[in-house]
Amino acid sequence: MALGNANTSAQARGKNKPVIVKRRKEIVLAKTYGSISGTTVQARAACNTRDSLSETYYHNGGKLTPGVNDRVYISRRADNERGVLQDGFYKVTANNRDFFSIQIINGVVAAVENCR
Repeated sequence: MALGNANTSAQARGKNKPVIVKRRKEIVLAKTYGSISGTTVQARAACNTRDSLSETYYHNGGKLTPGVNDRVYISRRADNERGVLQDGFYKVTANNRDFFSIQIINGVVAAVENCR
């Protein structure tokens, strides 16, 4: 005599399918995202910060560095709910020569300042 029925395990596996499909779509959408190095979140414009640019972020913009209205993510995944950067300022670079301070509001770049 078996415990449960044949549908129990099939139903349990089926419940996760929408989550797996969503995660897969997030990964596929993010394949073209550019990567940048940056600081942790700052309270004000970040050009003058001496913090290390040791964090890696990803953006959906078409340029080397993110522009206004681009989304910036903490991982290479198009997850607009949990994967976007915290509100604040970040000093970022894509080539270790040109540095920018970006302001993030609701995961979207609101302003970009060239650090010269």
